[in-house]
Amino acid sequence: MINWFKGNKYLKYREILLNAFPRTLKKDVESVLDILPFDVNEVKLCDGQTHKVENLIHPDFQTVNIDGELLTIPYRVYFNEPELEKERTLTDRQKSILNCIFLRHHNGYIRQRRLEKIENSEYWLTPFTFQLLGEYVIEILEVLDEQLEDNKLENYKRFAIENSKYYQQTESRMISYWNEYYRRRFPKLKNYVGRIIFDQIKTKEIGKRQDEIIEVGIDKNERLFIRPKNERFTLIYRTATEVHWEEKELFLYSPKPREWNYYYWFKHIIDVADKECNCKLVLTHRTIWTNIPDNLKKQIITNKKATA
Repeated sequence: MINWFKGNKYLKYREILLNAFPRTLKKDVESVLDILPFDVNEVKLCDGQTHKVENLIHPDFQTVNIDGELLTIPYRVYFNEPELEKERTLTDRQKSILNCIFLRHHNGYIRQRRLEKIENSEYWLTPFTFQLLGEYVIEILEVLDEQLEDNKLENYKRFAIENSKYYQQTESRMISYWNEYYRRRFPKLKNYVGRIIFDQIKTKEIGKRQDEIIEVGIDKNERLFIRPKNERFTLIYRTATEVHWEEKELFLYSPKPREWNYYYWFKHIIDVADKECNCKLVLTHRTIWTNIPDNLKKQIITNKKATA
């Protein structure tokens, strides 16, 4: 009788997790489920102690729409990670499925570690990574920010269109966690990593790319340069605006100032990237300032606030 009950429970776990992925992935998901230790309910919880957990999957779930298919993703899972030898037998896609499942794990360190292993940007992964944007662990948000590139932004844009209400709820949740846990560290919401990510998604929604400026500086040739995080402007010379791209150093740069000062060259580079290349470059609290005089830095930042 007990074995029959356990068997039914394991089948229920499998059914729940199968419903979290598109039907086209059914065989791959089943291969992943085969190596999960559903028979072990001794689990180390947040208090550091091992507890007997009766239900290894939390009953709450989030319903999302992916290409017209409704998926139900569990709020939390509690089962342990599979044996490494078994995990190594999985294909790359199956490993991505496994990592997505553990993005719902109750242990934040495991969520972060599994997120760091996800390298591809297939659309079906999006609801699992997007859900993390509404959580309070800033280290996980920083990994999401580090992984953010144009394909993933395109996926988030697409996901926001298909799940507008959930998108808004997640954004509101992000703001609430900032207010509760991180407001003292980031007095201005716009400097919080969660806000930065959502702002990039919103820019993508209106058909424009956005990238973070990781460094502003003046080089040894007295040229002002702006180094973007991800974007590459290899063809910007075609705009005939005197803005160029340094391929080795990966930055946009101006000529040595003649009539314009450095401030106007900064504005010009930003405008050319925006109007000619459809990419909005934004300063953040993480921007590095190299060989930039304090008065020039203040002028750039002040103008940014006035036009924001």
